[in-house]
Amino acid sequence: FVVGDLRVDIGQQRVMRSGTDITLPNLSFQLLVALIRAAPNVLSHDALMERVWPGLVVSPETVNKRAILLREALGDDAKEPRYISAVRSRGYRLVAEVKRAERALPPFEAQTPNAVVATPDIESSMRSTATSEAQDVPAKQGPRRWLGILAVVVVALAVAVGFLMRTYLRDHSPGSVIPTESSQAAIAPIITRARTVAVLPFENISEGATDAYLARGLPEMLLDRLSHLSGLAVIARTSSFALSTASIDSQEIGRRLNAGFLINGSVQRKADRLRVAVQLVDTTAGTLIWSATFDRGLSDIFSVEDEIADQVTGALSARLGDLEPRSRAQVRTSNIEAYLAYLRGRTLLGRLSVAEADAATRLFEKAIALDPKFAAAYAALYDAHLQAAVLRYEDLAPARRRFRPLIDQALAIDPNSGSAYFARAMWADEPLAARNADFLRGVALDPSNGRGLSAYASFLGDAMQRPGEAARIQQRASQVDPMSPEDRLDDAWAGLDVGGAALVERNMQSVLELDPDLVPALHQVGLYRWVFHGKLADAVQILEHAIALDPNNPWLRHTAMAVYVDLGDEQAAHAVAAGTPQSARGVSLLSLYSGDWRDAGRAAYGDVRWSSDCQNWLEPQALRDYALKTGELGRAIAFIKVNYYLEKDPAAQLDVCSIHAAIVLSQLQAAQGHAAEAQALRRAAISWLDANTEKYAGGSRRIAAEALLLDGHRDAALDKLAEDFRYGDYQFWWYTLKRDPLWLPLHGDSRFQAIANDVQRYVDAQRGQLEELRRRGAVPLAARPGESARKSGTG
Repeated sequence: FVVGDLRVDIGQQRVMRSGTDITLPNLSFQLLVALIRAAPNVLSHDALMERVWPGLVVSPETVNKRAILLREALGDDAKEPRYISAVRSRGYRLVAEVKRAERALPPFEAQTPNAVVATPDIESSMRSTATSEAQDVPAKQGPRRWLGILAVVVVALAVAVGFLMRTYLRDHSPGSVIPTESSQAAIAPIITRARTVAVLPFENISEGATDAYLARGLPEMLLDRLSHLSGLAVIARTSSFALSTASIDSQEIGRRLNAGFLINGSVQRKADRLRVAVQLVDTTAGTLIWSATFDRGLSDIFSVEDEIADQVTGALSARLGDLEPRSRAQVRTSNIEAYLAYLRGRTLLGRLSVAEADAATRLFEKAIALDPKFAAAYAALYDAHLQAAVLRYEDLAPARRRFRPLIDQALAIDPNSGSAYFARAMWADEPLAARNADFLRGVALDPSNGRGLSAYASFLGDAMQRPGEAARIQQRASQVDPMSPEDRLDDAWAGLDVGGAALVERNMQSVLELDPDLVPALHQVGLYRWVFHGKLADAVQILEHAIALDPNNPWLRHTAMAVYVDLGDEQAAHAVAAGTPQSARGVSLLSLYSGDWRDAGRAAYGDVRWSSDCQNWLEPQALRDYALKTGELGRAIAFIKVNYYLEKDPAAQLDVCSIHAAIVLSQLQAAQGHAAEAQALRRAAISWLDANTEKYAGGSRRIAAEALLLDGHRDAALDKLAEDFRYGDYQFWWYTLKRDPLWLPLHGDSRFQAIANDVQRYVDAQRGQLEELRRRGAVPLAARPGESARKSGTG
């Protein structure tokens, strides 16, 4: 097609202007194609969602974001569009003239010298014919095809390892003096792309599909060997094995993984014979620089791996200089099935869900059963048990005591097990100096352990207060494992200080485009649909999808319970909260909803586990209501100060998790007769809100309204309350408008009544959408008849 001065070739998936290719990611290209096919007509947001994201749930915000990216890539101006025009509240259309081109664009190989180097969002493959000659041979490229990247908008609080570490570390103080000198690992330069290699999964060309484990096991072992060479960075398996390389060329793989070299190959088994073909490719030039074929007996698989590693090392050394082992390789298993079970478990462990952590423990147990001397499997089993405990919101102390023998066993078998040192450091309740020493030992022995490196970066930044070193270690973790779920979640959270919660939401949606079933990202996006947009029914649908993926995750259920309460579906709230012992602890919220302030207050005093993670929903209010009715003001004040970190200099301790508790505390202080102290705390809270409203948009306006009301500014408080609902914050609307003693004196005010009536109409409409979702089977029935079966793993 010719679109103004653009040439768009759908077959080649290319856009060109004045002889220069314009790089477009897949979704941007598909959006352009949809607009071309509809031109000159308007395509609504719904139509675009259906055509660009078929079968997926995305929001109009996602469409708008993609349109902005497309405009930026084309150099279009939204105020004076040459190509794409937004039609307010409806969608988009092309304003440029569209007509069919008389001929296609020339193939990629015929690009003009000034063509832009593309890094497209496409997948095309490199198929190299193995040759035994060590010479530069151009790598053959397979056909290019476009694959839609899955985009899902869903919800909840992300539980990246760094976040888990921060939650844990906050409760620990240093047990000894921490050395100030930087570790060698922290100050070592980051290895460049030119000295980075990625080992890809090998192709299984055996007659039986059951031999696929050989095609995965050999490159895994090779990766492990290469990771111990000095001067060479090796991409972790969670990234190099994550790409669907069947249709991606070598240069594109190199760009995505930031790797200068790729190793791929094939494995063929016939009876007890094994043929392995291996290639080493230079991704910058797209050339094959070494290849070899090995014919051996199946029993010689580990010697084959050693031969491949030695020859690859020699070929790389010829290009990069001598590569020497930096440490003695860790003791490995001689049982390939045990090794593959271990590798599959490691992949699941990095996905940060209860279900996948539990599945990982079973795989590690299988690996140990197959090889009782497999040190790394013992360390990984300890890691998995502790991560599962954290994700279930259990007390870590008993878990540490119960599973500590696993780490001891790992180090008894192999004192040089880097993964064991990493696991011990991550979860230990030891002085910080001892933990730092374990981390450093892990870095030295297992330098391509992306999970361990990320945990060390969090430890350095949060516990050791060394942000510079933490950044460098995290950079190294991102280099060796650029596509790990943990890394993508950390990158998404990094947007909080740059663009606030709105940017985090967009980032999480982008994470889900790559990995639609990543539970922490689903949780976060769903949470935002509820808190920032008032899309209660959408939030429930997203959360229920996440719960189906991870049914024993209490964080998901705790959030879903709160949204169901806002929808007025008390039966569903109780049912979803009853799914795990920890999620059932949301008694305070459910009791407040039913009007039982006694049970709500008692539950709030007895359950402080959610408070440190911002899921302390309405617990400060439950404490206040109980105190005001019983007269136990001092008890509530002392409890709030301790559990919300407001004891000493509360103004300096305010954060997004404690700001509401501070307003409640000021009200109790005033009721106790400490008016000046209460007002000072309220002023500090208002200052914090003024500075952070854009960063933490959800809920801040209502907190400001409460502060205004406490200061006697009735009209301003009502203005702010109405503004809060207009912005889509319906979180716990029923408490504010029906139960909150602060607003009770205004129940007869006509303005307050008008706000309450508008909110009730909106929530009723959302409840209607929920029932429609249930009729379509998109959301479980309130009674959740399949819950018991699903929890047991048989449903």
